[in-house]
Amino acid sequence: MLRHLTALALSLLMPAAAYAACEGENLIAALPADLKAELRAETAAHAYPEGNIWRAEKDGKTVHVVGTVHIHDPRLAAIRDEVAPAMAGADVLILEATTSDQAALQQRIMANPEVAFLTEGPSLIDLLGDETWALLAGRLEERGVPAMVAAQFRPWLVSVTLALPPCAIVDQQAGKAGLDAMLEAEAERLGLAIDTLDDLDRILEVISAGTLDEQVEMLKVALQMDIDGAAMIATTLDSYLSGRHREFVEFSRVQSRLLTGSNASVDAFLETVLVERNRDWAEKLPALIEGRDAVIAVGAAHLSGETGVLMTLERLGYRLTRL
Repeated sequence: MLRHLTALALSLLMPAAAYAACEGENLIAALPADLKAELRAETAAHAYPEGNIWRAEKDGKTVHVVGTVHIHDPRLAAIRDEVAPAMAGADVLILEATTSDQAALQQRIMANPEVAFLTEGPSLIDLLGDETWALLAGRLEERGVPAMVAAQFRPWLVSVTLALPPCAIVDQQAGKAGLDAMLEAEAERLGLAIDTLDDLDRILEVISAGTLDEQVEMLKVALQMDIDGAAMIATTLDSYLSGRHREFVEFSRVQSRLLTGSNASVDAFLETVLVERNRDWAEKLPALIEGRDAVIAVGAAHLSGETGVLMTLERLGYRLTRL
């Protein structure tokens, strides 16, 4: 189940390059009919569950909202090109975080190694036990991560590492980017101002949430669930490129119930990674867009729901049109 959560983390948190011809089965298409119906109903229950590009208008100002994915796919270039005219006429591009922020976050982690590494006490080998560690070591070696180095990783960092399937490593190392970074590059080309919604301390808090014991238990569950990472990426992209951005979020909940009988873990994850960040953003957005033509580009999962960016704009008095 944690593989689902960390796949969601890649789509909800800092932009990342993570696609290298990762081909796999669409896991939603493979669901039995009753679970597909359940998924459709749960998706439809949320405000604005579909549509990756929206126009919001108020008092003669226009805000374009673009739902993004933080994983690379060559088909994303067409979306960038579709958004480019709106950016050319805007005053500001608003992102979750910039590529510079990502570098700063990495530097912050390295400056505070206890956040990501077990700097004292038992290693991950001791925490997991020999049998579970042997299974994990094989998964890490597939990704080019030496097991003895990873033995000092905190469990959350291992979980994020496992979320990236081996097929994705080559493009990640080549620096191929998701739609967020494509739009950031376009803004820089245009000389467009760039503002951000996330705070680095908050992001660090999100990705490292949970006690050490809680992280260990979730990592054990992830290792027991041998879910195809390439299929997870393929499923995410299929839902996104079809404009059904809420579908993958709800699929993770359906799959959680199927595998564990409970939504508890995935719901707690979504509360931290999605809902709480949406609320943070709702406080910042009015000042960022007041009196400006803007383009907001954030992970597509942040568009829907009562705390989503689109509902935030509706509450601010904007008239919304799906493009």
